[in-house]
Amino acid sequence: MSNAASRRARITIPSLAVAVVASIALVAVPATADHTETPTQVTLVGSLQDELGCGGDWDPGCAATKLQPTGDAGVFAATFTVPAGSYEYKVAIGGSWDENYGAGGEQNGANIPLVLLEDAELRFSYDHASHRIAVAPATPQPGVSDADAELAGTSLREDLTRERFYFVMTDRFQNADPGNDTGGYEIPPGTPPDDERLVHGYDPTDKGFYHGGDIAGLIEKLGYIDDLGTTAIWLTPSFKNRPVQGSGENVSAGYHGYWITDFTQIDPHLGTNEELQQLIDGAHDRGIKVFFDIITNHTADVIDYAEGQYTYIPKSDEPYRDADGNVFDDRDYAASSTFPELDPATSFPYTPIFNSTADATVKVPSWLNDPIYYHNRGNAVFDGGEGDEYGDFFGLDDLFTEHPDVRQGMIDI
Repeated sequence: MSNAASRRARITIPSLAVAVVASIALVAVPATADHTETPTQVTLVGSLQDELGCGGDWDPGCAATKLQPTGDAGVFAATFTVPAGSYEYKVAIGGSWDENYGAGGEQNGANIPLVLLEDAELRFSYDHASHRIAVAPATPQPGVSDADAELAGTSLREDLTRERFYFVMTDRFQNADPGNDTGGYEIPPGTPPDDERLVHGYDPTDKGFYHGGDIAGLIEKLGYIDDLGTTAIWLTPSFKNRPVQGSGENVSAGYHGYWITDFTQIDPHLGTNEELQQLIDGAHDRGIKVFFDIITNHTADVIDYAEGQYTYIPKSDEPYRDADGNVFDDRDYAASSTFPELDPATSFPYTPIFNSTADATVKVPSWLNDPIYYHNRGNAVFDGGEGDEYGDFFGLDDLFTEHPDVRQGMIDI
């Protein structure tokens, strides 16, 4: 490993707990040929029944969790105060397990998860025409006021202001194609089995490595995403990443998408460009937009410094210099189409070098391989100041976005 390995920190994305349950719109669909008659008893069943007054959980005969007719044909509902906790639920028809519905309105379907950080009054409803179950807050959520609504305002892009986004980390969602789990990376002969994951980055037992989710899995679950009332899918960064970075206890993989080496193709752990197009087409067929996240701040950690030091050097101590050694302020050129000529040997506080010969050409498009297009000032300080604007986040190569070539290159991407 290069000296740069010591400056890389393990990057993992913490689990996000759900604090508020979002409402799910009920959509009536025509009854199928084998559709059963409107039931006389619909029971909310699950691991929450004990908390709601039943003698035990998963009891289809418990009267305490019966849903009542609403007046709308075939629609049943009831409101319960559910304590904070993690639960699973579905509905049972007729007081037995002979007919029951879970996720996606499927007969004998999967249990539906529910996670609450606080006690909540929730309205559960069931539509027998679609067999869909919905849950929504029964009362306004705490902390939301008219003043909050005024602060939220509207977007300059009004057509996108009210989208209901489904934010999804593809690698953590659904593995529909195990064939791409290792991204097609070949294991060099003689690699110890325990070190194979350091080549391809796949290890579902480690939260810092790829787990196998892919675009094929998103395509497979588009119906589920649609059923949530989603109008726009926001993908975590999906371009090809350096599969593994760091060493020792700081080693981890690029499952999160922030270590891009190729801005022209989908990460092979996630699938192909063609599969992304299939996902977009399938989403559009359902009226769902797709937002594609592109990282313009940095790339994977490919550039090292000849000095072997990584402490951030402020511009006040070491200003930028052109190829002839003349001092200049990059901010004077940040919005222009011209920029002083740069030289890796004279223009930067640190002298940029590549970690290896292969790294000198690893990035796509090829202009990204020129070290003059990076700030080369050391690691970010995380104090909200200049060091965070110009510094490398955990060693990731920070793009010189003030340079017009970099701006145009990102526009082309």
